[in-house]
Amino acid sequence: MNTLIRQLALLAVLSPILAQAAQEDVMAIAARAYQLQQSGDYNGAAEAYRAFLKQRPDEVGARSNLGVVLTKLGRYDEAINEYEAAEKLLPGDPRISMNLALAYEKSGRLLEAANKLQAVHDAAPHENQITLLLADARLQAGENDRVIELLQPLEKQSPNDLAIAYVLGTAFIRQQRIGEGQILLDRILKNGDSAEARFLLGTQMYESGDYPASVKQFASAAEANPNLPELQAYYGQALLTTGDADGAAAAFGRELQQNRNNYAANLGLGEILTVRKRFSEASQLLQQAILARPQSSDAKLALAKCFRGEDKLEDARQLLQSVIKTTPDSLEAHLELSRVDAALKLVKEANTERAVVERLRKLAEAQSPSSGPKISEPAPGFTLPDAVSGKSVSLDEFRGKSPVVLIFGSQSCPNFRDSAQSLKSLQAKYGAQATFLLVYIREAHGSGDWQSTRNQRDGVEIPQARTLSERKDHAVMCSRSLHLPFPALLDGIDDRVATSYGAWPSRAFVIDRDGRVRYSTRLTELDYSDEEMEASLRDSIGRNRTAKEK
Repeated sequence: MNTLIRQLALLAVLSPILAQAAQEDVMAIAARAYQLQQSGDYNGAAEAYRAFLKQRPDEVGARSNLGVVLTKLGRYDEAINEYEAAEKLLPGDPRISMNLALAYEKSGRLLEAANKLQAVHDAAPHENQITLLLADARLQAGENDRVIELLQPLEKQSPNDLAIAYVLGTAFIRQQRIGEGQILLDRILKNGDSAEARFLLGTQMYESGDYPASVKQFASAAEANPNLPELQAYYGQALLTTGDADGAAAAFGRELQQNRNNYAANLGLGEILTVRKRFSEASQLLQQAILARPQSSDAKLALAKCFRGEDKLEDARQLLQSVIKTTPDSLEAHLELSRVDAALKLVKEANTERAVVERLRKLAEAQSPSSGPKISEPAPGFTLPDAVSGKSVSLDEFRGKSPVVLIFGSQSCPNFRDSAQSLKSLQAKYGAQATFLLVYIREAHGSGDWQSTRNQRDGVEIPQARTLSERKDHAVMCSRSLHLPFPALLDGIDDRVATSYGAWPSRAFVIDRDGRVRYSTRLTELDYSDEEMEASLRDSIGRNRTAKEK
């Protein structure tokens, strides 16, 4: 008993001493963590902060500092967890909220970043810098109308603030409010030439549909500052629109090197890689695009196509159903779902989707201002000379005999050149059952007009034909250089046939034996699908065979 009493007495004396030592050890860990953070040893600082928080889990400062360190290490999800824990311990702290918003942004969760900044802004509505940060986050998330709502009052108060003018002008232009954007662009240009001014001018040209001019302007902006945020993403979109998919892929890649979360670059490059059947790479990019904009039907649809390519049919089906739930009149989503259902052998569901596709297609064509024959309409007739023999060839001579694959293009059209191999393969496979014809039309990128970046790389430089004889020379050269196995017909210098088909700069049609259009596609990398083209051609050949048997 005496021994036990002595031990208890000793413990009573030592307890305060041990507690004080433990307290000193904990504070020493905290001091070391901060010292490591200041010296740039972020891994060491993270370990030290975690050791401290094991003993003091409710220390807000340590949690917040750990979030800072983890952000420096690029471990954004872990940083978000720490900031969220710190925010629960100290709700409404603006510094924690700002750090959390930045971590959301760096992790690609742009909408959450914008919403968090909105809370900070609501608490301090007169802090212009916070308002501008919020506007920039909304701009990245594609919420142009909300950017305008935020910055219009601020721009009136600070008309000489070029940063506000730049972000607001960008939102106006992207929202197709070109005139209002032009006013702000002029204000920026008055302060001298800059990469920002060139970028904004290029954006205006792009949104107005002047894609060749936008390519030149974006290239000029990139010369001044290739790292300007979002510039390479827009440059990539413009290059893709003008037929330079390789250049577009490179531009998207440059954007992602400096900002892996850029929505447009992830989507654009993901779509290109899906077409090129590099599904694994494409899938990662498209999922990042969805993370940036969770409500984006375009990104979900693109990922569904990628999943179908990977044979992940159930995943594709779920995505497409979510797209259709939010955009029930999406022709492309219903068309893709019909293909997925067919691949899954869901016959009833596939037939239902095909019926929806037919209804939506007719509705879209009725509302479309574009020229050219619609699906199921009679193909415009023509009689044109063969570029080699000079013999007249009429579309009518194939009526009742065989389907016709009618292709419009020119040597200076990169999209036509790219699709040539696929079209030759189809001709080799189905040429005995269908007639393939090329109608050579006005040069897509005549050297006297504007030269595409793709043609510059490929060394293709062809002037516009001024006479039918010159067009004949171009057509013969094109057929030989691309080794085309089907006849090349010459459209007139007035391009009457191309105009009647709405076919410039390049397009392909499948025309049934009854002379009606069954399929039509542009020949751009993202529009042209050899799979769809072949399916339509097989269908027309099947109809032709059935008609002959009758």
